[in-house]
Amino acid sequence: MADRPQAAPVPEAPAVPAAVRPAGAAGSVTVREYGTRYLRISVRYHGDARFSWLRVPGPAHDRPQTAPSPAAGAALRRVNAAVADAASGAGAGSGAGSGAGRGARLALGERAAASESGERGGVVYRVPGAVSVARLLPSGDDTAYRLSVQALADLGRTLRQLHDVPWEFAEPVPPHHGVGRLLAWISGTAPDGDGARLRALAHDRLGARLWTRLTDWAVATQEPPGRGGAVLLHGAPSTGWLVPSPAGDHSVLLTGEEVTGGDPALDLGWVLGELHELRSAAARGLGAAGQGPPVDYPAAAQALLAGYLREEDAAAAVEALPAGTARAATLRLAVHMRDFASFVGWHEDLRRYADLLAETLDADGAPTLRW
Repeated sequence: MADRPQAAPVPEAPAVPAAVRPAGAAGSVTVREYGTRYLRISVRYHGDARFSWLRVPGPAHDRPQTAPSPAAGAALRRVNAAVADAASGAGAGSGAGSGAGRGARLALGERAAASESGERGGVVYRVPGAVSVARLLPSGDDTAYRLSVQALADLGRTLRQLHDVPWEFAEPVPPHHGVGRLLAWISGTAPDGDGARLRALAHDRLGARLWTRLTDWAVATQEPPGRGGAVLLHGAPSTGWLVPSPAGDHSVLLTGEEVTGGDPALDLGWVLGELHELRSAAARGLGAAGQGPPVDYPAAAQALLAGYLREEDAAAAVEALPAGTARAATLRLAVHMRDFASFVGWHEDLRRYADLLAETLDADGAPTLRW
């Protein structure tokens, strides 16, 4: 929906592009800054293909940035070790660079020093790249697309590793912040001008039946999961949190601020909902996705699903996904629409996004799984 800046061509060698490493720069240097009223992101280069991503709350940010509990943090580190072990085994058996069996490493956030973030605090992540899949996937560059598709397959494998960890920690499950923002918007308790304008529009476009369906689906995510119980969730996986190495040897997933527990459908649906939105926007000529070069979004989604599904489930495909994945993907579409209006501002394309949400709800979310 928001215009996404176009990415520069991504090199196949591990060297940092000249555009990312200004000539004569001494020490660390800021190479990218962007964000909304909710969050500001600053990317800095520190030499030797080392980058940091600093996420600082904006004026509309309504909660502290909190790290996972010690028990959840320890579980995340164990998942990271399992991902590294799987990658080592895949490299030995498949040949370097094949990507078979590897997953995205978890870049666990650290509280930023005051010298980095100023008075508002912030969380910093150490990563090997300056550009996320959100920019690379639609850039029109073949190498960037290949890196993005591989990174999505990596993401699928890592989400499956996370979802194999039951939420059996002493502390209660933290709230899912994305669904929380959506529920506040649905109820009218979120104090934002353009968000309220969108709420009135969406209520009109959806009608009472679909508005009730949206509400029921959002409320249902807060209920205890059924069979299998709650598992460890990233909480907000997306292409914007997924950063490939320019060398193509691995990717990382920024992790920590949104970690929670619940139904695995929430994590997987969050990414599928984003890809469904991008595909639909491109087909309808909406936003940057509708104005940019053609993108094979089905191949990107299929890579994610291939990474997530176990070998014995691959033939079943959609039937093997967690129950509720389509509903979670639909909620992700609604959350992004709400966030754009509230934290970026009004855009006339929001009218057509409301229609897209209505169509997806009316079909019980099924379009989000048709890849």
